[in-house]
Amino acid sequence: MTRSDALLTSAEVADRLGVSEKTLGNWRTRRYGPPFIRLSGAFGPVRYRPADVDAWEERRLTDPEAPKVLRRRVR
Repeated sequence: MTRSDALLTSAEVADRLGVSEKTLGNWRTRRYGPPFIRLSGAFGPVRYRPADVDAWEERRLTDPEAPKVLRRRVR
């Protein structure tokens, strides 16, 4: 395993995304945020694969030149 393939900790991912570790934990609870790996059991340490974090960030890119999509409000 090369250094670039090494699993990332929650602290490293939170720092990279500019959010707190608590926010990252809340995202996991809500099934939002990058995919993660729980190393042992339901309460084991959480790690992230760098490629998964890259892909998650990529899916959230917004093109400011793209036409705006208008959505109808539902009452």
